Amino acid sequence: VDFTQQKPHRRYTFRIMFENFRSGDSEEARDDVGEVSKTSSRPRRLSTRDAFHAFAHRRKSWLSVDEKEHRPLFKWHIYDNNGSYNGWFDWLPLWMRVGYWSPAAVLFLIGFYGSMWQYRPRPLQFPAVVDRNVEFDGTYFWWLMDCFVFVWGVSVVAYARYSMGSMAAFGISYTGWSWTILSARAFLEAASKVLATSRPGLALKMATWGSSLRFPAAVAAFVTFTIWNIVLLPIIYFKATPPGKKRRNFLKFNFGFFMTNVHILNLPLAMINNVYGGTARTFGQSDLWVGYLVVALYSVLYLFVMDRVGLHFYPIFCPRSASCALSFGLVLYLYHYLMLRGNDLILYLNPQLAAA
Repeated sequence: VDFTQQKPHRRYTFRIMFENFRSGDSEEARDDVGEVSKTSSRPRRLSTRDAFHAFAHRRKSWLSVDEKEHRPLFKWHIYDNNGSYNGWFDWLPLWMRVGYWSPAAVLFLIGFYGSMWQYRPRPLQFPAVVDRNVEFDGTYFWWLMDCFVFVWGVSVVAYARYSMGSMAAFGISYTGWSWTILSARAFLEAASKVLATSRPGLALKMATWGSSLRFPAAVAAFVTFTIWNIVLLPIIYFKATPPGKKRRNFLKFNFGFFMTNVHILNLPLAMINNVYGGTARTFGQSDLWVGYLVVALYSVLYLFVMDRVGLHFYPIFCPRSASCALSFGLVLYLYHYLMLRGNDLILYLNPQLAAA
């Protein structure tokens, strides 16, 4: 991914700056206007509607081109790309990419971040089991399964890096976070058993850290599986991908080795030795809080970094719409609901826990 976008020439910007804000025109209409602008020696006459959109979205457009442009000390968008990195998100309406955030979204985020601190469970409790030896019994099998999940998770990423080249988008996507969390959970709990004899203190910390990632790993895998396959995949296929060869290539990519792992196989991998297994346990309020913490951290990345670059992977969380608050609220409710239903599933799959 190339993050080195260049600013257009100032006089060229003057000719096209109003055309880029014609949010009501089609892409074909804008292309036609662009051709006229390039061939004409005089800028086209601006209508009141054009001027209003330019003022609403880019106040600096009113600066004279004959004077030195006074850039503000802080500009929200890092690149002059109309909120669409490399043009990837031109299919989204301009108001979803550029402009002020909705007051409802701002108030919700303030309340969410403040509540995370105010209502943090004290102390945080994550039951962890550290065996002194890895014995060849039932627990040994599940230890091997944790090792398998970790090695497989790293191998899939390494294969994708080798075959696809750049993996920048994976690291900033919720899917990438989900895959990383489930792999890290398996590594921490498997390594804690290996170090239980030689480094018991470190082993206990690693087991506790791994235990704290159990619910985030399970819920993130479920959300990734359902949101991608049921919501985002149809939108990208029918809305953002032109018919024909590009759609066929998209389907081929989506059901390739890497995407199949991170969007389909991620769910059963996250369940191993977590929802079902030798050390499975039910989830509590501390687990739910860590799940919310992952949401909060990703929202900071998505809203305060990716939005400024022009990357809009999840339009339902657009901060310029009041529905952003509703979307985030539904996610938080979904996490709580999945914790309750997940506990029911854990008790059903592991009857010994109900008897304990």
